[in-house]
Amino acid sequence: MTMRRASSLVVPLAAILACGGGSGSSGGAPSSCPGVAALWAASDYSSSAVGSVSLAGKVDSVAGAVDLGADPAMSISAGRAFYVARDEDAIFELDGCGAPKRRFSAHVASQGTSDPYAVAVAHDGTLWIPLFLAASVLVLDPDGSVARTIDLSRFDGDGNPDASNIVIVDTPAGEKAFVALDRLNPYPKSAQPSWMLRIDVATAKIEAIVALAGRNPFTVTQAGSILWLADPGNFDDATEADAGIERFDTSTSTTALVTPEAQLGGSVAQVAVAGSCGTALVADPTPNVNATSLVAFDASTGAPTVTASRSPLTTAGFDLQGLSWVGGDLLVGDRRRAAGGYPIHVLAGNAACTVMERTNSLFVPMPPVAVCPIP
Repeated sequence: MTMRRASSLVVPLAAILACGGGSGSSGGAPSSCPGVAALWAASDYSSSAVGSVSLAGKVDSVAGAVDLGADPAMSISAGRAFYVARDEDAIFELDGCGAPKRRFSAHVASQGTSDPYAVAVAHDGTLWIPLFLAASVLVLDPDGSVARTIDLSRFDGDGNPDASNIVIVDTPAGEKAFVALDRLNPYPKSAQPSWMLRIDVATAKIEAIVALAGRNPFTVTQAGSILWLADPGNFDDATEADAGIERFDTSTSTTALVTPEAQLGGSVAQVAVAGSCGTALVADPTPNVNATSLVAFDASTGAPTVTASRSPLTTAGFDLQGLSWVGGDLLVGDRRRAAGGYPIHVLAGNAACTVMERTNSLFVPMPPVAVCPIP
């Protein structure tokens, strides 16, 4: 599979996505599937699976019943969950047990894939989908028909600003869609500023371009009106000044880099925040290795509380994928096979935001790429 984000990585990191459009933590399960704590997506990059898991260890899995593609992501938005089959240009809405219940097409390209990256749901039920390779945002009506496409080609000199995520938020000025633009030019290098577009949902008008404090917003995690951006810059350098953890306030469209990557000990791939406790997955800069670690930081100040050198969970390669708070538990996906399958580690936080692994792990049948709280 072609690597779309960072050529030094040993795995195709386009497969990594936070629970786009959703919050970083959740407390309960829907009545349709009692006991379920989280949804997961997994892939060996030739086939994929999706399902749900309870903290007691019960796992439900869907694989083979429908073509889930080989390059999955997940999005949570407006109380709905979506599995994004990027290489198939398909969006599957999931039920409370993690099973696909409806399929939407995101194909608009005249040839090849449009490469949908995430889904956000507006109040009117329309689905807003950034298309990474088609340089646009696709808007679908609730019935799946195309309502409009919003052209983004003018936002980078090469004609494609690499739209990688979207979140729809109620702001003081109304309902707005925020679209992250990586702007990897020359591709796949992160050499120029990344941007956030603010689009008015009612009119589909692009209202503002906000220059981000960090480069290459690899994943975006929503916590109310705040967006937490994982800005790795370039994964082969873990000391860049404009890379790390960024806090974007949608109520004012202002942003700041709160934790530089050099303080964490690696390039940031994903962030999850619960209250004042922030956690992140970081990767070291070793080409074709990019060893991963779980780190933590104070979300109110940005100060690191656990760095890569003191992490309770580290790997020898790029293996940690999927990060979400579920109540007071932190779930971390791990692509290394164990005796019971592929683990989702369960860690507990504390007042000092220093996470510790519990003795029990959950296991899924394929290498995980995303772990998301039940909406």
